[in-house]
Amino acid sequence: MSCAVKKYTYQRRRPEETPCYKIVQAELSTFIQQRHIEGRPLPSYITDEFEAYLRCGILAHGFLRLKCKSCKEEKVTAFSCKRRGFCPSCCGKRMAEAAAHLVDNILPIVPYRQFVVTFPHPMRYWLNTNKQLFSEVHHIITENIQKHYINKTNTPKIHQPKTGIISFTQRFGSAANLNPHLHIIATDGMHYRPHNPLFRKSTKTTEKQVAKLLENIIQDILTLLKTKDYLNSQGELVENPLRDSLFTEYESINMATGASLLGRIAFGPNAGKKVTRLGGGFGYLEEKPRFKGKLCCTMNGFSLHAARAINTHNRKGLEQLISYIARGPFSNERLTLVKGNKAKLALKRPFNDGTTHLLMTYSEFMEKLTALIPQPKSHLVRWSGSLAPNSKYRRKIILNPDEKKGFDFEGEDNSQKNYNWVQLLARVFGIDVLACPCGGKFIPLGALKEPPQIKRYLKHVGLEYLPPPRAPPRCEQIHILDLDQTETNEELPVIQMD
Repeated sequence: MSCAVKKYTYQRRRPEETPCYKIVQAELSTFIQQRHIEGRPLPSYITDEFEAYLRCGILAHGFLRLKCKSCKEEKVTAFSCKRRGFCPSCCGKRMAEAAAHLVDNILPIVPYRQFVVTFPHPMRYWLNTNKQLFSEVHHIITENIQKHYINKTNTPKIHQPKTGIISFTQRFGSAANLNPHLHIIATDGMHYRPHNPLFRKSTKTTEKQVAKLLENIIQDILTLLKTKDYLNSQGELVENPLRDSLFTEYESINMATGASLLGRIAFGPNAGKKVTRLGGGFGYLEEKPRFKGKLCCTMNGFSLHAARAINTHNRKGLEQLISYIARGPFSNERLTLVKGNKAKLALKRPFNDGTTHLLMTYSEFMEKLTALIPQPKSHLVRWSGSLAPNSKYRRKIILNPDEKKGFDFEGEDNSQKNYNWVQLLARVFGIDVLACPCGGKFIPLGALKEPPQIKRYLKHVGLEYLPPPRAPPRCEQIHILDLDQTETNEELPVIQMD
């Protein structure tokens, strides 16, 4: 008895049929108009991100022609937006590209450990609104990880020890809420002798060492916050901490950010209220501390998780870990459209109160997307230690020294060209995009970018040549609320000194 083998073939994705696209398509014009009427216009980088998303994967905005060498059949594949905000497709491509590039070209074949650092709620707002502060906090954390490995590795006789570190900034939580935190992958040991590098693996990590590391990080961060006037001498919050000009000039993005951090609604008649939750339990609140397992420590609102370790030759596990860290905020599989023009977002894991889904209006979902879009020139990937661009070790320890020094998430034009879409789909999904049902191979003929050429070709082959229509702004009463009278003005938790 023979078993049939399932054969996968590439089919052009249709973003216009996905829930996220339908929401943005229906709500974008109204969302922009409402912010203008309120006197809170959106920054241009926000509107540009939404506009690019509506063009992503749409044939009417340009495509690549492919033709089979054997049967002469043609097919087309649309251009993508190449943005890094929330587009599920482009974030997925960037995720696969980052993981493949780092494992194949950069990260040396040594053991690794992941450190996940989360921050108290007030700090999440500060870190999101002040890029300089985020850089300084990141430096404190990586320097303490370096000291951690120096203390736990027998280093008296080794020369210039350095731990290689790559840091990913994740801006989101499981509920598509704003939650900036760090996923740090560090070599589980130290390189030494820069002219002829060797590697020494560290000793076993203990819970006492993790707790000490977190304690040192908190102490240094609190000192920094006092120096920067975010905290007074008693460890209490100041009223007006320093923010980047973007958040002082544009009230809309500042409101969307603050509301997203608290799981609340920023605009409209429900401003200040919490996002509707579905599901339920008994006797628990989400804010109550959860049980922390091995090598996971919490203190003063900070959290440090260091349990995930990757063995030296487990490159597949390392690639999977990087893919998880570099993923996008959500996938369309978790999003469902329900009656009443509302969106239901499934949580990756239930809250402690039993909540399994969040129910939002289209406008409330647009608020969440707005808060998740990173500011221009924000660094989402950083290199430190022996992997830093200016490190004496870098060119001698990375797998392919001829590649460029860093990995840029800014987009296709500035990123690695090692992996095109064909290679990534074959690597991640096992799909040969260029395979033709006749047994032949598709070859690229060229790209069509000009509207007249695009329209003429699509009409000739019988495909839709007009982009999906966007819903016009709705003529409805705009509710302008004084936020000082809403629940969004509730006092944030205070960072207390030890």
